[in-house]
Amino acid sequence: MLYILKKQWFTIALVTSLVLGVVLSDLVLPLNPGGIVTSIVVVIMFFNMGLTLPAETIVAGVGNIKVHFYIQFFIFIFVPLYFTLAMFLLKNLINPVVATGILALSCLPTTISTCSVFTQLSEGNSVVTMFNASLSNIAGIIISPLLLSFILKDSGHSLPRGEMLSMFQGLAMKMLLPIGVGQLLRLLLKDFAVKHKKKIGLTNNVLILVIVFFTISMTATNPDFTKSLTGTVVPFLFLALSHYLLVFFAYQGGKIIGIKGKELISIVFAAPQKTLAVGVPLLSTWFAGTPEILGIAILPLLFYHSWQLFTAGILKGLPAIEALRGENP
Repeated sequence: MLYILKKQWFTIALVTSLVLGVVLSDLVLPLNPGGIVTSIVVVIMFFNMGLTLPAETIVAGVGNIKVHFYIQFFIFIFVPLYFTLAMFLLKNLINPVVATGILALSCLPTTISTCSVFTQLSEGNSVVTMFNASLSNIAGIIISPLLLSFILKDSGHSLPRGEMLSMFQGLAMKMLLPIGVGQLLRLLLKDFAVKHKKKIGLTNNVLILVIVFFTISMTATNPDFTKSLTGTVVPFLFLALSHYLLVFFAYQGGKIIGIKGKELISIVFAAPQKTLAVGVPLLSTWFAGTPEILGIAILPLLFYHSWQLFTAGILKGLPAIEALRGENP
């Protein structure tokens, strides 16, 4: 039991945050007036990200353009196309707000820590994974909202141009600026950042839980929220199956274009995953004007994140992954 708690503590804490956010919603709202606490937490998170982001690794990984292009194509083009088509075909089976959350999930960049850790455990090309994870997360602050705006333009949840510009200003102040400050301080505090990287990562995980807690609390006051929860079984089953399919597509697509060995391992973990660290603040900003649906729209991301961790744990031990370790790229 202790082993399970240690390995799965974040997933357990995530569920606990959801439950507490629903149960304590009336008490919590006064603690976050105007979303000020959430905004402060987001700034701290992205400052920490900038402090721990290894720019030297990114520079070192600029080579191998084909692999980088394929991973970024898969993250920002293939996955959004897949989910957009799927939501069109399943529009009568999935709640429109939940479907909006799934489409928002599809536009997000990959994870940074998760895909890097599992690439290392599987003896894949860690430099390739870190390069693409870092690139997609920085670029995703701009690309993801643009993609989402395009995908949602006929759904009623798209933002007018004026609100889009205001949102980009907010994202720049809350995300890009803190990352930049963190990178500048890293020049002076690199040894500290490397030594305490795990502690800083743990801090960011706790801050994600705080954002989820406040986000769910904002939505739980809506009487339709509980009703919407009963309609998440089909979407969650769909997301679970979709993640397996996306892993398969990423793997097979990489093989078709001639990628193999440790770089194909990197693709398996980097291409299909979606980040909670960027996703939660981004969706909170996007749906800030409609808090009554924010908590529902964010549920697909929370489930997908937990499921991809479970899947990655299985993948790293598969014979196909083990065979790739000894394959010459």
